[in-house]
Amino acid sequence: MNPADPALLAEVLHHALDGVAIVEAGGDSSTRLVYGNATLAGLLRRPEEWLPGRALEEIEIEAPADPNATSTGAGQRVRLRRADGSTVECERWAHMLPDARLAMFYRPLPRSAPGALAAAVDRASGLSTPEHLMEVLRRDWTVAQRDGRSITLMRFSVDGYGDYLEVFGRGATDSVLRQVGRTVASAMRRSSDVVSRLSEDEFAVLGIAMEPDRAFEHASNIVGRVRALAILHPRSSTGRYLTVSAGVVTTTGLRSQGPESLVEAVQHALFAAQAGGGNRAVAGEIKDGD
Repeated sequence: MNPADPALLAEVLHHALDGVAIVEAGGDSSTRLVYGNATLAGLLRRPEEWLPGRALEEIEIEAPADPNATSTGAGQRVRLRRADGSTVECERWAHMLPDARLAMFYRPLPRSAPGALAAAVDRASGLSTPEHLMEVLRRDWTVAQRDGRSITLMRFSVDGYGDYLEVFGRGATDSVLRQVGRTVASAMRRSSDVVSRLSEDEFAVLGIAMEPDRAFEHASNIVGRVRALAILHPRSSTGRYLTVSAGVVTTTGLRSQGPESLVEAVQHALFAAQAGGGNRAVAGEIKDGD
């Protein structure tokens, strides 16, 4: 293959692990995006088609000084503005291109400062890591116990993941998993919701103050959205297209148990959804004293 092939270069940029934006200066002294890749869209929890034409100021703000000295000293610290109002801290590199254009590369910065929530981000998907999810879950569980608020955990798993990987290979499968992750994230709009990539083919959503019926409706909606992507899966047992199964549990912070009981309950609900044929959501529960 010719390394100068524009289609090949576009495919490489699209699947890069860092968020990539190409910007140019406008006549009104603003700096606007002419391109953003899939990873950047995932970090922002936006569709890729939202990016072109946006002012750079719409997607990033400067990060404050780092009191914990976690910066590696390379690049510039910035925060990206997500669709849900939250931010993700990144290190940014810039490279000058012809025609007064600039390539911007964004890499999320994991944080593990004592006494602070880790803003750890999975680079491949732009979603929170399992460690971040569990840290938020432990915090919210304590708050739920104190205030009597509900807490919801959803877990999604790609049906027939191993077969899909065997048929299409790692590159295509990773691209599809990014699509699934963005679909899950785009369905959750509250800034308090945490969307995480748990493993290669599993995703989770943590939310507070949801009614059980509403939480189940959200999980079922995400299952439907993934199927509506119409991603061909020739070995799927649920039909022609790739699908996910989901387990969802809503409870209060039970004083007799810890947050691990919620994780276990949602795993059982996910197993039930898979055993029922997949492409569905199943609601589970945990009970005080179990």
